[in-house]
Amino acid sequence: MMNARSAAEGLMASRNPALAPLKAMMRGVEPATYAVDRTDGKPVVFITGDSTVKNEDKDQDGMWGWGAVANTVFDETRISIVNAAMAGRSCRSYLNEGRWDKVYNSLQPGDFVLIQFGHNDISTIDKPKYRGAIATAADSSHVYKLDNGRYEVVYSFGWYLKKFIQDVREKGATPILVSLTPRNEWTDGKIERRNDTYGRWYRQVAQETGTELVDLHNLTADYLDKKCGSKAKAEKYYKRDHTHTSLLGAKTNAQCVAKGLRANHSALATFLKKK
Repeated sequence: MMNARSAAEGLMASRNPALAPLKAMMRGVEPATYAVDRTDGKPVVFITGDSTVKNEDKDQDGMWGWGAVANTVFDETRISIVNAAMAGRSCRSYLNEGRWDKVYNSLQPGDFVLIQFGHNDISTIDKPKYRGAIATAADSSHVYKLDNGRYEVVYSFGWYLKKFIQDVREKGATPILVSLTPRNEWTDGKIERRNDTYGRWYRQVAQETGTELVDLHNLTADYLDKKCGSKAKAEKYYKRDHTHTSLLGAKTNAQCVAKGLRANHSALATFLKKK
């Protein structure tokens, strides 16, 4: 993919008039970017993820992602917010669809990228919606034949996270991992935690790469354990199912992200609103 783009960019840069017909047929050569407000040198925080980060985000009684209410914790007079998440995406599909490239192309030194996936990465690898990743933090890959007859090199969950981290650092920006939100499933008065799978893989990648981790999974779970104590009492934080959050749940997750940034003494914490 990188070589194909390089070839296309070379063709577009050529001044050979004989290439004009070919250039007219080419699409998507100019890199896609986000239009962002960098007034007075403001940095940008890009938020990537799935429907727990970006959802319908319009009906007061509908489903919300916490990225849509990130302005409740970040001071927009000092930092711009771009919610680049997309419902239904995993690390793999977010990359394959070019959504990550759009973030990458928009980055400038001093920016921040919050990286949160996991809910959809557990999906089947070779069947629609073609979003599953190999379930490990270790670097791994395999060529799969998909149901549509195509072949694809699929990587591990950890590999995708590491690629995102490396890409952000390459642009002089700061990557921050954010573990996946907890689901409203309970056992013996405690909300479900996936610290033996995705939670552990986030910690492993953070340690291996020296990347800051906001453990949203456990921060929100701790809050709901203390505040609710049961699935029924936690229902108001969710909407329609056990994964997607209500407006209250989205605001709670945003507050927990802010709490984690402060606890980390993160450079991004300096752009949070004062308590």
